Amino acid sequence: MRKRRGKLARKSSDRVQPAPLPVRHILVALWWWDQRLLEGIARFAAGRGWILDMRVRFANRIPIRRSYDGALVFSGRGRSILRAARAIHGPVVNLDQHRPIPGSHGVYCDDGEVGRAAAEHLLACGVQTALFLQVRARRSRSEMARFQGFRRRLREADISVTPTSIKNLPLTLRQASRPLGLMAGNDEAAVEAIGVCRELGIAVPDDAAIVGVDNFLTTCLYAPVQLSSVDLNLEVWGLRAAAALEARMEGKIKPHAEIIPSNGVVMRASSDVAHRLNPGVSKALRYMRNNYQRHLRISEIVRHVGLSRQTLQNYFQSQLRRSMLEHLTIMRLQHAMELMRREGVALSHVAVASGFRDYQHFHRSFRAHMNTLPSKWRKAHATPIGRI
Repeated sequence: MRKRRGKLARKSSDRVQPAPLPVRHILVALWWWDQRLLEGIARFAAGRGWILDMRVRFANRIPIRRSYDGALVFSGRGRSILRAARAIHGPVVNLDQHRPIPGSHGVYCDDGEVGRAAAEHLLACGVQTALFLQVRARRSRSEMARFQGFRRRLREADISVTPTSIKNLPLTLRQASRPLGLMAGNDEAAVEAIGVCRELGIAVPDDAAIVGVDNFLTTCLYAPVQLSSVDLNLEVWGLRAAAALEARMEGKIKPHAEIIPSNGVVMRASSDVAHRLNPGVSKALRYMRNNYQRHLRISEIVRHVGLSRQTLQNYFQSQLRRSMLEHLTIMRLQHAMELMRREGVALSHVAVASGFRDYQHFHRSFRAHMNTLPSKWRKAHATPIGRI
């Protein structure tokens, strides 16, 4: 028996050990950055043994080093970063779609979709007019794309959008009809808008529903009125960018562009207008929220509210600019997207758990509202570390 144990021990010790991960030095050159974006990059790097050089965020210039195995770059308005990134010999993943780097792989935020998400949210607030508050006198390309997505969606609902600046905002607010919806280019500009509204005696959100971009918690939670904001899905953006760089360094993919959709609007007090809606609409919305996960029918909602179907539909169209069925479908899709971010949840289960009759119904609704397939959306949003 001892000899057998010895043989077994020798066999186990003779097993091929996995090769150690190569030590790779990675430049993280981000002119614009957020802690969540860095965390996504760092989480991926920790599992690959990367040595990250993040000194650019302190000096806004490329640190002195002879070579890097790869680089993650967001050059923004940092021209020195852009020039240095173009000279890097290793693979480069570019996070700034508005400043191309020849031969690089791109992982980008969908700025047009950010504007559209804000517009969808403000339409649900029942706004009659809309403003876009630009961050600077001269809009960046990213801000322009957000404005175009915002304006395009509101035009579909026959609402015109007036662009304005911080300097001109008081006059624009005095002249605009109410209730109005305002999207700002970022959270800081949105907080400025809240301040201007308070100075003018314009109630937020009753007279003006306000939405920012970035969902930067320190800014949003400690604003004079807690700020609703479009969440840019930053941690997933960082993870996907780092995963793309790994694939490029290993020669597994050719350079192309990947788009990271946002997580939609995180609603807070600055756009929470449910209390000003028609009592029938408010009652219907509460019933929808409590029952949308089962096979809820419009006729059941109408019976619960106690109004005629046509009257309730008219209220929805006039105040929310969508039908009851459209609003119920959007509730279900939002719940479905939360489930789809989790690892291991089958799409067929997502469909039934979100209140859809079956997967085919869910698939049609998702494609119609999101302009993409559920499987593609999940691939962009759900990024389990173990599978990268």
